Amino acid sequence: MQGGGLTPVQDVAAFVLAAMRAVAPRDVALLEAAGLVVAEDVVAGAELPRFDNSAMDGYAVRAAPAAENVGAPGGGRRLRIAGTSFAGREPTPQRPVADGEAFVIATGAGIPDGADAVLRLEDARRDGDEVTVLREPAVGANIRRTGEDVEPGDTVIRAGTILGPGQVAALAALGRSSVRVHPRPRVSVVATGDEVVPAGGVRGDALAGGQVFDAGGPAVAATAGDAGGSVRLLAPAGDRPDALVTRLEAAAADADALITVGGVSVGERDVLRRAGDALALRAWRVALQPAKPFGLGRVAGIPLFALPGNPGSALVSFEVFVRPALRVLRGLPATGRPSFRARLAEPYRQRPGRLHVIRGRCRWDGGDLVACPERSQGAGMVASLAAANAWLVIPSEVEDLPAGASVEAWPAWGGSFGPIGPTGPIGPTLAG
Repeated sequence: MQGGGLTPVQDVAAFVLAAMRAVAPRDVALLEAAGLVVAEDVVAGAELPRFDNSAMDGYAVRAAPAAENVGAPGGGRRLRIAGTSFAGREPTPQRPVADGEAFVIATGAGIPDGADAVLRLEDARRDGDEVTVLREPAVGANIRRTGEDVEPGDTVIRAGTILGPGQVAALAALGRSSVRVHPRPRVSVVATGDEVVPAGGVRGDALAGGQVFDAGGPAVAATAGDAGGSVRLLAPAGDRPDALVTRLEAAAADADALITVGGVSVGERDVLRRAGDALALRAWRVALQPAKPFGLGRVAGIPLFALPGNPGSALVSFEVFVRPALRVLRGLPATGRPSFRARLAEPYRQRPGRLHVIRGRCRWDGGDLVACPERSQGAGMVASLAAANAWLVIPSEVEDLPAGASVEAWPAWGGSFGPIGPTGPIGPTLAG
């Protein structure tokens, strides 16, 4: 424990990750598997290429033992065009290429028997049924040999790999229409509190006294999607523990993770605390600013992440504890979030004793990433959330940082930093 009965962030994070297990793998159609994590090694059952084929459009020939007069006008070998070989067809006629002959060949077409090189179109001059060699090819030139890419038994894709276009290409080339992967974790998000109204539920001028629109729930749901989850945002729940437990039990039947927003602090009306036994909830006061309250529970065997209610706090709690946990559910190592070093554009001061994760704006200045903390860091303030494109991580022991000091920066969305406009980011980018 740290001062004031606070638990170190790393202790809570370790406890959370120790409780996570990857979502059970299943076979998924190839295109639906893009972006998912391979659950087992993919081993080739056949060679690639499956037959000797041409890497170029040109002429299948027997390479000359020595090149004489190559490049001299009219001085190269003259070969008679005796056949063709096109992709998807057998060479015609089906006989070996003889000395003094050439077969017209297309890229990807099979190499006719007797040929040991492909003469490129640009290295030849055709005149009717004859072709003149302008530059002699070496033996084996422009031929893709059987098995030179993949041999039977080769491990083509390792378990734990995220499937991208290259992996999809390899699987398709091997004839695989599906692959065993860890599916996207199904994540259900629900905000708590009698005062919380779903956005769009009523007109703003129709809110009753003390009511607020749910901002934390949609923010966390969006971030869970960015972290690789398949997300469902439920209608806000009230402050009755029994009703909340019933809602979560129903959601758990179709989820791999549950997230609540609000009600996890120590107040009299904090519903997660009052429902703690039914949810197997373990709650902490974490040495984290913001997002001091956090809890981890279980509902029908499904992990429940209990986040604080203010949008800023909920998002910080998600970044520190839930995003790494979702990586484990996806079949990935917990570590590996995009992280950069940035230099502060201005001094920053904080009270030491808690890890500070603050909102800021990052921009590239040549080869340097420059970070500017937002002026407003209040947990419930959303204008600075909208203006920020980064989380800046300030260690707990730090009190003063001068301008130019190096800090860790996490992209707030999509793995990289969106461009900054006069009032904030123009928009998030999904590159990274």
